[in-house]
Amino acid sequence: MFIGIKSCEKYNDNYAVEVEYIDLFSTRIYPDGKGGQLGDRGHINNIKILEVKEDKVIIADELEKGEYEYSLDTERRNDIAVQHTAEHLFSGIALKDYNLNNVGFRMGEEVSTIDLDSDTISDEMVKELSDKVNEAISKGAKVLGTTVMKHEIEAVSGLRKKISPKITDEYIRLVKIEGYDLCACAGFHVGDIKDLKVFKILSNERIKGKYTRFTFIAGERALKDYEKKSEIIKSLNHKFSCRDNEVLEKFENYQKEHEELKKSYNYLLQKYALILKEDILKNAVEINSHKIVFYHGDKELINELKKVFAEEKITFAGFYEDSVLIASEDINCSALIKEIIKADNSVKGGGGAKQGNIKGNISEEIIIKSFQNIL
Repeated sequence: MFIGIKSCEKYNDNYAVEVEYIDLFSTRIYPDGKGGQLGDRGHINNIKILEVKEDKVIIADELEKGEYEYSLDTERRNDIAVQHTAEHLFSGIALKDYNLNNVGFRMGEEVSTIDLDSDTISDEMVKELSDKVNEAISKGAKVLGTTVMKHEIEAVSGLRKKISPKITDEYIRLVKIEGYDLCACAGFHVGDIKDLKVFKILSNERIKGKYTRFTFIAGERALKDYEKKSEIIKSLNHKFSCRDNEVLEKFENYQKEHEELKKSYNYLLQKYALILKEDILKNAVEINSHKIVFYHGDKELINELKKVFAEEKITFAGFYEDSVLIASEDINCSALIKEIIKADNSVKGGGGAKQGNIKGNISEEIIIKSFQNIL
């Protein structure tokens, strides 16, 4: 296929070209976002198509005016057709069987979303919707495209959505899934819903406006997702030495054991902090009846030690990685940190009256001097 380049201009780090089609039979490059659908990708003269707008095509390199060979990613087109037809089928069933309207659709590179006009959709209804869509796919139904003149649209019955008055096109394309849906659409679609293979709802959540948003995949996307999940199950089977139907039980047991170990670990951490307190206190620095102590080590242990010294009303400075935690029930930590930053502007920090953090390499000597200055 050949395409004409009428102009080429710099567009950020890439180039925007204005195209014209050589003949009526050339495949049009579909723009991103039209009807909520993804746009085409491919190459013009072996230069990658990065984005498609209504009036220009964004490409990776410069092209002079002239005619060039171009190609479009048919695998991508097929995937878009599958996701788009899945949206029509789901929306048709949602309206026909549950009186729920599609009020928003967005197709993504990995997943797509549909918004239905209710926030009271139960888990049982979600499962029913999914089952009905997959049942329809297994039975199959033709997907037919027809074109009518705009003034004839009023005579068309069964449209899922009214035609927007913003549409000024003389001709309107209708897409019909026999027995399920009829909707105006200019996007890509499969020839039969059997081509969708499988439909999968990944999640559903309530959103603003009393709507429910469904995240879904279909076709190869769904099959790949099942394969990925299957590999995860196999890995868990091996890890827990169990069958598929035992994985959940084994994982729950693992979680219980983990929680018990965590409780034991925290108990030992608290005990160790109390023991360590005596050694740390031996090196406490006292200024005007106010004490400050230092510890270099593990963050979790530092968090336990700050509690211990809070009870003693002793200021605590815990060093871990490239940070220092300052905690005190005796002095204002925010004031101390500001004084430290004043003494060494290479460090950053902040916090409240009782606790704060310093980011950067700071010495105990500077902290002690700053401690003295605020007393």
